[in-house]
Amino acid sequence: MYGKVTRYFQDRGYGFILGEDRKTYFIHHANLDGEHIERGYSVHFKPFQNERSDNNAMGVIVVDAPEKGKEKESSNSRKKKPRHRKQCNADKAVTDDRRFQRFVRAFFEEQEEMKDAMDSSDGKHYETKD
Repeated sequence: MYGKVTRYFQDRGYGFILGEDRKTYFIHHANLDGEHIERGYSVHFKPFQNERSDNNAMGVIVVDAPEKGKEKESSNSRKKKPRHRKQCNADKAVTDDRRFQRFVRAFFEEQEEMKDAMDSSDGKHYETKD
């Protein structure tokens, strides 16, 4: 499943991902498999259930990370006061982002091409002695 990191607390080791099904998934640093994530990263993950929650994420793979320092400039020079809500900022994530979808599609096409190339090789690297 694909999603976007809505919050991640590096110091605490956990965060939240908004999945393409519009559900919020909990991610613990033990389930990151060495990946580094931050808020705004587009990720691929595997949902799972445990005794504490039905919506958990594991096997996280970062597919797109926004550039740091590049933020949208607003035509309005006034700064808005942050609204404090109990909900996370999951409503800000855009699931139908065409650029993200193109990136993911190209990524998986490249993976398929690599797999096909490995399958069509002459097999000399995989010979076994009988």
